[in-house]
Parts: sequence; structure tokens; C-alpha cells
Amino acid sequence: MIAKQKHNLRLTLPTALAAAVLYCSWPLGYYLNPKASAHGLASELGAVGQPYNWVFISTDVLTGLLVAVIAIVLWWWLGRPAIRWLQVALLSYGVFGILTALDASLPMHCTPSLTVCPPIQNDHILIVHGVASIAAAASLFISVSALWYANRRERFQQLMLAVLALWGLFGLLSVLFFFVPGPGYLAQRYFIVLCSVWMVLLPVIVVKTLQVSKQVRVPQKIR
Repeated sequence: MIAKQKHNLRLTLPTALAAAVLYCSWPLGYYLNPKASAHGLASELGAVGQPYNWVFISTDVLTGLLVAVIAIVLWWWLGRPAIRWLQVALLSYGVFGILTALDASLPMHCTPSLTVCPPIQNDHILIVHGVASIAAAASLFISVSALWYANRRERFQQLMLAVLALWGLFGLLSVLFFFVPGPGYLAQRYFIVLCSVWMVLLPVIVVKTLQVSKQVRVPQKIR
């Protein structure tokens, strides 16, 4: 049983790497759909009617499923008693995966960078798509914050502060491009890369944190 758990745990890193690569699929747009990639958001690559949209839809759906699986495996390995903030980090990480798959499963029907789209209130699918996308981003940020709090006095403190700073930079760029016209699509691509990096970092940090925690508790059980 223990050997099986360790085997499943080892698979989380390559699975996370695969999810990160799949999620960061927007560079393919420069070859598969140059028009939409020129100034459009990544969501436009998966819009209905766009060339090779199935590629970008399937990569995001698969990303979401892989992230959800990673969260389940790590939650199972976490066991009881569990570190509360690790639970929050894993739960929000898994929610991000589910919402990402949902978001990709409801592609846009119009590409704002290429055509004039109807008002958003007339497109209910676009509303759900947008809500799922925003909620997914918020969930991933919660996982960052929770894992930082869980490791605020541990060896990953500086790394977590650096990650939070990078997320803060994205927040500043988002506010800037909201009020001042600018290449908002570049800010989104930066955000996608940041999410991909975090997909890999979270399972690594969680596993290392749990290993240290378990090493501390083992002598007490032996006694």
C-alpha cells in the first residue's frame, strides 16, 4: 500500500509538467491561427469556427483534468491529521482544474479582435465562459496564498514571496490595461505562463512540505 502511494506520488511531477505544457498552448496559435494570435486573447483560439480550435479546446480540457487528478492524489496522500492550509491549497488547485476544463468546454462564439461582437449580455455562454475563467484564476491565486501561508516560516518562504510578487505584477498590468489602452493580450499570455509554472511548483512544494512533516512525526509514533 505504501509502495503504491509513493509510486502515485512520483507521477505527480511528470503529470504536472504535462499539464503545464498543455495549458501554455497559445504559442501554437502563431502557426495554426496567426490572425487571432496577432492581438487576440488565448480564448479566441478556441472560439467556434476558428481554425484548429479543437487543439486549444482539448489541451485546456486535458489540463484541467490532469490538475484535478494531481489534487486528488496529493489530498489522498495528505492523510489525517492534515495541515489545514495545505488542504486549502489543494482544494483550490483542484477547483482551478475543474473550472479550466469547464471554461474550455464552453468556447466563445465570437472573436472580438477579428469581428464586431454583440453585447455580452446577449451571449449567455460567453458569460458562463467568463465567470468560469475568472473563478479559475481566483482559485489558483488562493492556492498560491494558502501555500505561502503554510510555508511562511519554512524553507520555501522566499520562493513563495517571489511567486506572489509575480502575481502582483499581473494584477498591476491588468489594472493598467483596464484604464489605459494597451496590449492586454500580452498580459494574459504572461498570466498563462505564470499559471503553468505554478502548476508544477505546487505539487513539488506540497510533497516536500509533507515529507518534512512526516519525518517530524515518525519518531513520535515509534516511541
